[in-house]
Order: sequence, then structure tokens, then C-alpha cells
Amino acid sequence: MKGFILGLIGLSSGFTVASALFALIATIGVLNRLAQVTRSAKNIRWYEICYMAGGIIGNGVYLYQMPLPGGSLLGTGLGGLFIGIYTGCFIGALAEVVNIFPILFHRIRLRQGMKALIWSVAAGKAVGGMIHFFVK
Repeated sequence: MKGFILGLIGLSSGFTVASALFALIATIGVLNRLAQVTRSAKNIRWYEICYMAGGIIGNGVYLYQMPLPGGSLLGTGLGGLFIGIYTGCFIGALAEVVNIFPILFHRIRLRQGMKALIWSVAAGKAVGGMIHFFVK
């Protein structure tokens, strides 16, 4: 009985945290901005469904340690590619929604080299992720 109650508490806590995250993302309009930037606003419902399905599937894979299809190298490569694309788009949309880059550029008085700074942030994120996952 104790295990059942603890499981119920853990499950409801997970639902609460996930709901709060999805509400935050929906409230600040990251998915809307991502659809707007990619000129695919007519598919916003599809974005929302994929976002929720990705969260559910990702939690299932992480929690139950499910093997990825396609073998270790192919599955890891494709998974890394899709996760990288998602993370890059999400960070870009989030940064644009909260106007991080214009505020940063104004504060440090940067007039030239904005494109290089953005590319270096993206490259740093990619290299850091590779070092974290592949170097032991």
C-alpha cells in the first residue's frame, strides 16, 4: 500500500511539473513564434501535438530505459540530430520571444558582428553537448 501511495504521489507530481512547463511554453508564445518564423502558422496544432508527444515519449524512453530503434550508432545519430534541431529552434524562438539578443547587443554596445556572436553561441552549444555525451 505504501508503494502505491508513493507511486501516486510521484505520478501526480510529474503531471504537475509537466503541466506547468507546457503552460509556461504556451503562455510566452514560443511555439507560436516558432510557427511564425518558419512560415507554417497554419500547422500550429501539429506543433502543439508534436511538442506534447515528444515530452511523453522522451519521458518514457528516459524512465523505462527503452532502447532506440536502428541500432546504437544510427539511433543515437538520428536522435542527436532531431534533439539538436529541436533545441536550436526552441532556443532561437525563446530568445526571440523574450528579446534576449537585442537587449544583450544594446547593453554591450555591439554594432557589428552580431551574426558571428549568434553562430558562436550555437557552435558552443553543439560542442558542449558533444563533449558532455561522447567524452568520458
